[in-house]
Amino acid sequence: MGAEIVSIGTELLTGLGRNTNADRIVEAVAAIGLPVEFITTVGDDSARLSEALRVAVHRSSVVIVTGGLGATPDDITRKTVATVFRRRLVLDETVLAAVRARFRQRGVDMPASNESQALVPRGAHVIENPRGTAPGLHFTHQETEVFVLPGVPSECEAMLSHYVVPRLKALGFAAVTGRRVVRTIGLSETLIAERLAGMETEGVPLSVGFLPHTHGVDVTLSASGADAAWIAEALDIAERRVEEAIGAAVYGHGRETLAEVAGRALLARGLTLSVAESFTAGGLGATVTSVPGSSRYFLGGVIAYSNRAKLDQLGVDPAVLERFGAVSAEVAEQMAAGARARFGSDLALSSTGIAGPDGGSAEKPVGLCYLGIAAADGAQCVRYVFGGGRAEVSARATSYALDLLRRHLNAGPGPSPKR
Repeated sequence: MGAEIVSIGTELLTGLGRNTNADRIVEAVAAIGLPVEFITTVGDDSARLSEALRVAVHRSSVVIVTGGLGATPDDITRKTVATVFRRRLVLDETVLAAVRARFRQRGVDMPASNESQALVPRGAHVIENPRGTAPGLHFTHQETEVFVLPGVPSECEAMLSHYVVPRLKALGFAAVTGRRVVRTIGLSETLIAERLAGMETEGVPLSVGFLPHTHGVDVTLSASGADAAWIAEALDIAERRVEEAIGAAVYGHGRETLAEVAGRALLARGLTLSVAESFTAGGLGATVTSVPGSSRYFLGGVIAYSNRAKLDQLGVDPAVLERFGAVSAEVAEQMAAGARARFGSDLALSSTGIAGPDGGSAEKPVGLCYLGIAAADGAQCVRYVFGGGRAEVSARATSYALDLLRRHLNAGPGPSPKR
């Protein structure tokens, strides 16, 4: 008994759009114990969509379709579904009235083409769309439950939460299952796997997975069985096992981010923060302030991309800059100290490096970065060489700068300051 996602949209196949709906659906149905066994992506082509739908309902117990419910010529889902499942489209006056009301709320006249959104395959249940004009659809084909949702992420999310998941539970697709995520940074996926070797065979039916990101590696733990209390206890034991094996590299659980964890630590200690950025170009400050309530501890930042800005805005010593270069431990430390002095913050972070693809050398390769932190007792920094493209190097530097802050606040073991 498994689910399949059919995502519709040529933009998903050309790199112009990301399939965030599939990610959210996988997460939502996995939370109730229904595994997603297939994810199919198809362009705005009726013949190919027809083929994908026929295959999906043949091999899966639940099919969730997203996209193509709009009112433009490339929105083919409604007609294709009606053809494949031999359900004649019928104008639903109630749906049409709801679509018209939505346009009235926006203060505009409804285009005639939007009437197509009120066409419903005969026998299908209409899923209310609280955030848009295109209603969703639900029907049973033989023994397969089919849900058809809009492609707009906020609309898909609303229907998924308010209708699809509750309906799947009511239909008996939910199982007793549990899942935990332990978030880490600073250790490779391979090293973590070595430290956790044997966990799946230690008497608890457990599945262990590893998901690397620019911000570290997530360790996923999942278990299922007949007893919810037993599953929770098994996952508690497994979580503790991961924490013991990985130690200070564990920074959070579930969806916690480094910015949230560091922000809570700053609040708990009553400390303030500022940043001085070169090659991360504002990414560090943006990540810090992505956390609601960050104004209680974040005072501000300087993007000192050029050498002149480092001198004028942060007070970096020109002799130091000349001798060691912009990408150096000495400059990173002075940048952090300069930001701390400028904003009057308790702590300050800094970043300077070579994101690439050009600008590297044998001594200072692409991916090299120095991340600094300044406190009342002085400044220090850590050196990293990250792989990946320009955006990935910058993202990794942002994450590791926040981890430097986290470790400083926790006064735990971490990367040694080095040059």
